[in-house]
Amino acid sequence: MIQWGINALNHGNSIAVFKNHELVLWTRNKSDTLQSVDTVNALNRGAPDQIYWYERPWIKKARQLYAGQYSTALNMSALPKKHLTQFRYAKLSYTPHHASHAAAGYYTSPFSHCAVVVLDAIGEFECATIWEGKHGELKKVWSRSYPNSLGLFYSAFTQLCGLTPIRDEHLLQQMAVQGNKQRYFNEINNYVSNTVKLKYNLHKGVQNWLYPINNLQDQCDIAAAVQDAFEGQVGMVMLEARRLINTDCLVYMGGCAMNSAANQKFVEPMFKYRWSLTDPGDPSSSIGAVLYHTKQRIRDYKWDPVKHLEIKI
Repeated sequence: MIQWGINALNHGNSIAVFKNHELVLWTRNKSDTLQSVDTVNALNRGAPDQIYWYERPWIKKARQLYAGQYSTALNMSALPKKHLTQFRYAKLSYTPHHASHAAAGYYTSPFSHCAVVVLDAIGEFECATIWEGKHGELKKVWSRSYPNSLGLFYSAFTQLCGLTPIRDEHLLQQMAVQGNKQRYFNEINNYVSNTVKLKYNLHKGVQNWLYPINNLQDQCDIAAAVQDAFEGQVGMVMLEARRLINTDCLVYMGGCAMNSAANQKFVEPMFKYRWSLTDPGDPSSSIGAVLYHTKQRIRDYKWDPVKHLEIKI
């Protein structure tokens, strides 16, 4: 039995290959996975009997319609089946986007009982979720939906500061170190309220910024205020996870988990035991797309070192 988990047609392409319920290959590529050498490498392990897609495409299209992305939503060429014709004999199943993230973290972790926090930009509707992992089962206990997204918040200000969103967020974090967070503290905090509640839809960027950005120091000062607001929001989510789930164990997934400064300040002090994957963003959802359905534990796969979070198990 050969099972594939696939994340493709976006910015986090990957394929996870399971053979007889053992993970034998996890390949990641910035280009389109289905048009790259990744597919060739995966096929060397055998053609898939079952394919698990990392999200539900029709739910995603519903969100795109809701967001006013009409041309994208009505473009049927982006549907997975259009790109999987060579695997027409394989059974195709879909996995909720955040469930793929949560399962990738929980079923690779050493924890039987833990909180699972997923924070990312946007996939289907959900942008922030908290799950309880207990005795091999995952149960969602809290969520925030589009456009309330910490990932969109951070990416929008990444773009405002002249960087490329969904790529250069780490540079914004670095710039924050050189900035004065007090300069734009009130202005930036006006964009967020409560726990992952945005006052504006930032999907198309920050469109109401009134202050000139003339030099690098201006950018760094904005970055510092953004990082401070982001850290506060992450801290509030972690407090909510502690309130909802009585455990010292945390699995942290989604692109926002890559923010090491926020992790050091709020995540690591709140949970004694912690787990994440090398790339907690969309690439690892190819693994989770399979594990969400099979509920199997991955114990012996050799993971690359995790740099964004201090792992303690």
